[in-house]
Amino acid sequence: MNLDIKKWKEFKVSSVFTIHNGKGITKEEIEENAGNFTVVQSGEENNGVLGKIDRNYCEVMNYTFSDKPCLTVARSGSAGFVSFQADGCVVGDSAKILLLDEEIASNEVYTFLQTILSANRFKYAYGRKVTESKYMNDTIKLPVQYNEDGTIYMDASKKYSDDGYVPDWQWMEKYIK
Repeated sequence: MNLDIKKWKEFKVSSVFTIHNGKGITKEEIEENAGNFTVVQSGEENNGVLGKIDRNYCEVMNYTFSDKPCLTVARSGSAGFVSFQADGCVVGDSAKILLLDEEIASNEVYTFLQTILSANRFKYAYGRKVTESKYMNDTIKLPVQYNEDGTIYMDASKKYSDDGYVPDWQWMEKYIK
């Protein structure tokens, strides 16, 4: 398995992920509604985890959450810090949830992409906040799928890139395993 990044192609973050903005959750709410559901904010410490809250409370309050594995990105403070949440989470207003399509989502692919996205963190230094439009327009380089004859596979629907490239999800998964 060769990690030849020279052959990787660029993809917009928006072609790989959907983004979901968080809503304000206070420490008091977490204390008053304790549970087993992870709350993520913008800090780096403890993988961004602020505490644990009751999942049903999050649903009633219409908070932004995922029951499935996901990535989170800090919007401010530790802006651009990306964490992986294997059991899903709820995010406060200082974080965003990044989700992959179900058919490609796996812990390994999320872990691979966490590393790739973390390389873009420098763009949010010096007080620059992560805004949805800026973050989703960022580009990342990923390995692409190839045909059996060694040529690059091109998707006519151009789901992932305007050029028709398709990320090699299986390669990413195998690399992490």
